[in-house]
Amino acid sequence: LRGLLTRTSVPRDVVDYIVYGTVIQEVKTSNVAREVGSVQPFPGSLISATALKMTNTCCVGMIAAGQCDVVVAGGVELMSDVPIRHSRKMRKTMLTLNRAKTLGQKLSLISKIRPDYFAPEV
Repeated sequence: LRGLLTRTSVPRDVVDYIVYGTVIQEVKTSNVAREVGSVQPFPGSLISATALKMTNTCCVGMIAAGQCDVVVAGGVELMSDVPIRHSRKMRKTMLTLNRAKTLGQKLSLISKIRPDYFAPEV
């Protein structure tokens, strides 16, 4: 956030509102909105929302309504590591199995699955 303001030459004190969101929030990781707010306190409010709501509803709406002049929006996604409540070994196997091309590759991967792979993560 600090880098964004430096690159755009926007002074910190003119930021009216900050909106950050996460697509597919992983419960074991921190909330990106809280992290941004706690590391770099800003005078505006801070909320967490989905990416679509964040940009369309929150930011554009507040500017159009005259509530804010400067709004910072950002977010993250975890699509590359979607939370699957299996062991890490099972998740890796399932993702690799999804990319296997031949029946032989699929059978080879399936044969490596062991009972402990089915233990769910708490």
